[in-house]
Amino acid sequence: MKYLLFFFNFIFWISGICLIAIGAWVKAKYGDFTHVSAGDLTTGPVFLIIIGVIVSFIGFLGCCGAYKENYCMVTTFAISLGVIFILQIAAGAYAYSKRKELDHYAKKGLENAVNEYSKEEYQKAMDHVQEEFDCCGASGYEDYLRSRVSNSTKFPKSCCRNQTVCPDDFLAARRANKTVFVTEGCVKAVESYFHDHFVVVGGVGVGIAFIQVIGIVFACCLMRSIKKEYEVM
Repeated sequence: MKYLLFFFNFIFWISGICLIAIGAWVKAKYGDFTHVSAGDLTTGPVFLIIIGVIVSFIGFLGCCGAYKENYCMVTTFAISLGVIFILQIAAGAYAYSKRKELDHYAKKGLENAVNEYSKEEYQKAMDHVQEEFDCCGASGYEDYLRSRVSNSTKFPKSCCRNQTVCPDDFLAARRANKTVFVTEGCVKAVESYFHDHFVVVGGVGVGIAFIQVIGIVFACCLMRSIKKEYEVM
């Protein structure tokens, strides 16, 4: 039981490191994408990193407790894992209840980014999103022509099928043939992205929860064994 728990916690510690790495990768690769998202979606990568740090610490604590057969450390590990399990279930239930709002967050965030396109951070974010998903604006390129930035900003080249013939300003964009532009809006693409990844994240969460339950059972068995050993001594 001691070695089973040690092995489990080593895997648990590795999974925490992986969560930190995934959170950092998502932050680096899709930081601009989450920047234009409304609601709680912008905190996703940071939340992954925080959870990874906590999981790594608890996994390390469990490894030490199992190796030294320290009753106090194993107990602390079991309680901490139980608390995380409960919080994870609560977070999963909250996320599931908010699943229908993903479309609203995507649409609201994109519309706001179009209206704020004159700001450098929003230009960078929208250009990234539009190039990544081969789309333009929230509902289409007309969003930019109707937005409040049409008199102060160059027309985004990421909205054109061929950037070499893309209009330089909004006046030229209004006169250009619509075949020059990517006509598909970004809302549908972003909604699809969110829904696909929501299912993946949910599946990973269920898998981690199952592993946590096994860890709690192992920890309780080792606690019982250590306690009996103390009583015999």
